[in-house]
Amino acid sequence: MGKIFIILMICYMGIFHISSVSQVHSNETSNKSVISEFESLPFQVVVDKTSLETGQFEKVTCYVVSAVDDFSYSVFAENGKISNKYSSSFDYSRPREEFTDTINIECTDRTTGREYSFSITLFFLDHTSVNVLDDWYINDYGEDG
Repeated sequence: MGKIFIILMICYMGIFHISSVSQVHSNETSNKSVISEFESLPFQVVVDKTSLETGQFEKVTCYVVSAVDDFSYSVFAENGKISNKYSSSFDYSRPREEFTDTINIECTDRTTGREYSFSITLFFLDHTSVNVLDDWYINDYGEDG
């Protein structure tokens, strides 16, 4: 319970990105419907996007926060790596050569059979080119100065 409180407090402070649901569908029907932003969601995915996108961290732990007890989820990244998948968290490592990535999460409420799909798009800064430019500037300044 304490872990959930800490996560919620961090989210409230604006440090983490909480994903929005892109679609929901029930196993009983094949119809998909978009969720209203005012509908209460039983799942949220908490990711520290800022640390990843700015290059502060190469790897972060992401949390699947659920209001239901009996649930499961699956996760994959288009370019990055998913590791250490537990019942309510997983680690995401950003790709080395790519500047964008999308984390896709599908959560299932086993009681109702409803599935919720989340997509989190990430845009990474290119720190390599910034370091190279800094080195060139320092070298040029040192030779001419």
